[in-house]
Amino acid sequence: MRMHPFPEIGGLALLVLLAGCAAPLTSSRDSGLAAGGSADSTSLFDTSRWSKQMDKATRKVTGRSINPDKARELYSQAERSYQTAIKAGDRRSDYLTAAKGFRSAADRWPDSALEQDALFLAGESYFFADHYPKANESYELLLKKFPHTKYMDLVQARRFAIADYWLKLNEVDRQAFWEFNFFDKQRPMRDSFGHAVRVFDRIRIEDPTGRLADDSTLAAGNAYFTIGRYLEADNFYTDLRKTFPSSNHQFRAHLLGVQAKLRSYQGPDYSGIPLDEAEKLIKQIRRQFPHEANEEREFLTRAYAEVRYHKALREWDMAKYYDRRGESGAARFHYAVVATDYAETPFSRRAADRLVELGDAPDVPPQRLAWLVDLFPQEEDLQPLLADPPQETTLR
Repeated sequence: MRMHPFPEIGGLALLVLLAGCAAPLTSSRDSGLAAGGSADSTSLFDTSRWSKQMDKATRKVTGRSINPDKARELYSQAERSYQTAIKAGDRRSDYLTAAKGFRSAADRWPDSALEQDALFLAGESYFFADHYPKANESYELLLKKFPHTKYMDLVQARRFAIADYWLKLNEVDRQAFWEFNFFDKQRPMRDSFGHAVRVFDRIRIEDPTGRLADDSTLAAGNAYFTIGRYLEADNFYTDLRKTFPSSNHQFRAHLLGVQAKLRSYQGPDYSGIPLDEAEKLIKQIRRQFPHEANEEREFLTRAYAEVRYHKALREWDMAKYYDRRGESGAARFHYAVVATDYAETPFSRRAADRLVELGDAPDVPPQRLAWLVDLFPQEEDLQPLLADPPQETTLR
């Protein structure tokens, strides 16, 4: 018997052949089109239809065709292993056996109530077997196929616990960006931190009205804050304040937002928006949370003073810049702002003294080499290279 030189091509051809047998290209509707009739051209390029046909063909080749009876049988076997593991206390091998059985049962009867139950129990089995990446994978598949699943609260609680564990594990044993994990089944292959934050983010997106949505938002912000990524942390704190106004974490989100904004500020050479937002947030805290603000009075007073100092420094640096250029008019303006608006800062007195020293200095310095500048035509004296086209007066 002569072997095919490329066996993988033969397998691909078999899949295509089975897909064609499952749904032939030519139909009575296609025949009408060939005879000169009209049809919706998009049906010829319906990717979802072809995807279903290929899935059906693949199932036939691999022996995983849809079979409700087989699904029930696999589910019963997996359930027995699951119960055995529960009774034994800690039988990871039984949990793993059950997990694989539940996944197989779900695969044999898609879009059914059995699939929903099987995916949930597969996640539970992996969870109790301490295979957390696999557990999260099963939970996410359940949420993808059944967005309004009856297991929503418990699934999100499990995923929250998994993400929190990954964060704590990363604090003890931080993975480098190039490091891979091939042996520890409790953590992802790489980037435990990134996977944890992603799970927190998905929880609040998939179940925005759930009881853990605001907790997940705060947890993601705190994770970024801990490693010094203050801009990302501030984004989550801001989202928590705006999206969950009745959350119990509102005061913490305001307070941590102030800290994140102050730490994300990079100096007078960069944007001052974080300072403006921090000052606004401090005033809002004192107005909206008077009792809690009184307890954090020392921090808020210090933070407000820090904001005012940095804003005064920005104006002072701008005034010094114009002062060095001899543009006394602009310098006077900024010195006056420092002297009047930031009287509590150490720059106020220095700005007032400098205003006295400037006196009646001209607003702009005299033009140097004026004779050379006069040799060049002024803007209003320049003539266009091309004359304007004549205006048409004839109506057409």
